[in-house]
Amino acid sequence: MDLFRKTFSRLLEQDKELQAPEAPVASPATDREAMAQKLDTAKPDDFDVRGNITNVDAVKAQQREKLKEWISKIDTFIEFLNGTNDGSVQSLLHSALCETMFQDIARSEKKKIARLAAELSSLSESFKGYLISSNE
Repeated sequence: MDLFRKTFSRLLEQDKELQAPEAPVASPATDREAMAQKLDTAKPDDFDVRGNITNVDAVKAQQREKLKEWISKIDTFIEFLNGTNDGSVQSLLHSALCETMFQDIARSEKKKIARLAAELSSLSESFKGYLISSNE
């Protein structure tokens, strides 16, 4: 324990040596001098922010469009996995003949596919909520 105390004390001493001495802050001697230094003497241009200012509305519009694209792709994939049409994975597995590879997949993976589709649907709905709230 003493080793840690010595190391810690040594680090504190080094830190004190590295710190620059504090410069004294000049304070006005009188109230009149303080009044002379007030901010009202500054020009409005002194407070303008310069630099790369992005248009937040344009960025939000781009993000909204990207979010719509994501939602569309997720919904398309959900339909591919668990849709009611004849080409969806679940439909093909459900209508598979006995003793085929699709029947084996259906037996072992049907629940996993449905769970995945449900999770994706939940994500899609969350994204839709963000999209709706961004319009407000």
